[in-house]
Amino acid sequence: MQLHFACNIFIYEKSPKLIEEQKKKIKFKNIKWIANLKKLDKSPSIFLANEFFDAIPIKQFLKSRNKWFEKFVQLSSNKKAKFINKRINIKKIEKKINFKVSDKQNFIEYSPLGLKYLKNISRFIKKNNGGLLIIDYGYFDEKMKDTLQAIYKQKYSKVLENIGKSDITYNINFYLVKKIAKNFKELNINFTSQKKFLTNLGIHQRAEIIGKNKTFSEKSDIFYRLKRLIDKKEMGNLFKVMLIKKSNNNSQIGF
Repeated sequence: MQLHFACNIFIYEKSPKLIEEQKKKIKFKNIKWIANLKKLDKSPSIFLANEFFDAIPIKQFLKSRNKWFEKFVQLSSNKKAKFINKRINIKKIEKKINFKVSDKQNFIEYSPLGLKYLKNISRFIKKNNGGLLIIDYGYFDEKMKDTLQAIYKQKYSKVLENIGKSDITYNINFYLVKKIAKNFKELNINFTSQKKFLTNLGIHQRAEIIGKNKTFSEKSDIFYRLKRLIDKKEMGNLFKVMLIKKSNNNSQIGF
């Protein structure tokens, strides 16, 4: 049975314009759009977060001479901006998020809203069963680092240049994600690279199947896309995959 017939699909989208565009391209009747995760019914659910967390705004903090500073953007006009640092009380921030994020760190980069989503989804999974599959740019190190970056016209650009025209993103610290999720008892966390995940799922075999009876140029295109997804020098290692699920779910598919 095809996936879209076997379950109810909800797309979490806040932009009315994007919802309108998505509805033009997606014709399945059992798909609904929601702008609030609280609208989900209390059923076992699988959350798919493909490049979701890296699109959420972040905060950055740096430690200097045992004092913590938060990094801000100061605008002098619509086109001119610079980074400035302001002294902050890190304990107040940690109290607000209920997590000692500064532990063993000299630099902090995280998304307060991203943590909120992670905690809310983890609570939902714990109570109603299911899982959260995260596929995103990221790394798995205890020490956080500055990964804020901008892409302008498909090339890396300075973050404060081309304001309003660049795609600004950052790399997810999956070590932090795991640390947050582990606070929820009865949850289990699996982690791997996109290369290993897709290979374990049989992406090579799938490419062979869909490549049958295709022309040489069509086959070449399929294997070019395959290489882009799993090659270590491309998306294979840069993208990571994490599954947060109920501990009583023994599935290890892909990991």
